[in-house]
Amino acid sequence: MINIIVIGHGGYAEGIRKNLNMLSGVPEYMHFLDLDPESDLDTLETNLDALLEKIGDEDILFSCDLFGASPFRVAAMKCMANPGRYMLVTGINTMAYVELAMPSELSLEELAKRSVETTKDSVKMFPEE
Repeated sequence: MINIIVIGHGGYAEGIRKNLNMLSGVPEYMHFLDLDPESDLDTLETNLDALLEKIGDEDILFSCDLFGASPFRVAAMKCMANPGRYMLVTGINTMAYVELAMPSELSLEELAKRSVETTKDSVKMFPEE
């Protein structure tokens, strides 16, 4: 099973959890961690390590709010230490999260690519030119 860990700043992950709960439900394999204003990077990493310990040897797809920011850097370090088992996407939207919340037989890499493509495909302008 592929576990998905959503990480972001100031309530981002909790907001995604609430959003998914309303739209599709939140599966057991999705987890949510926020970097709160009163926390520091060490606290985020400690909380992430505890979550990873709880999950065990499962594959992980991290999803972060901003490329290059603190949650991204913490997740990227975990990916570098666990190549092939951990991957990271950033900046995906609600449509992609809804798809991630649906059971899938995709591989870790296929799931990561699909979330990026779903985000690209679902960004629209109305009315279209």
